[in-house]
Parts: sequence; C-alpha cells; structure tokens
Amino acid sequence: MTLTKIVNSKLLAMLIGAWVAYCASVGDYDGAVFLLFFYSLMLWDYGTKKATESDASDGNK
Repeated sequence: MTLTKIVNSKLLAMLIGAWVAYCASVGDYDGAVFLLFFYSLMLWDYGTKKATESDASDGNK
C-alpha cells in the first residue's frame, strides 16, 4: 500500500482520533501529542510530494 492511500485512509484517521481521545482521557498527553505530530508529518510529506508532482506536470504541457 502506498503512502498516499495510508494518509488518505479515513479508517486510519478515525483510529488515530480514537486513540488520541483515549490517551487524553487517561491523562497520557505524550502519546496523544506524538500521534498527532507523526500524522501531521505524514500529511505534510504527502502535500509536499503532491505539490512537486503537480509542478512537474505543469511544465510538460
């Protein structure tokens, strides 16, 4: 499975959200912050790759 499918997965986003909610309810904010940071890095990397690919395709016209 490619990174694009993993990042855009609604199931993964729901699971991360549920785990973050659980961590916050238990009081373990380190786990919640780490997961949000890690997921935001994956989204940022996906956005950067997507922008680079669209820039490259614009030049080929």
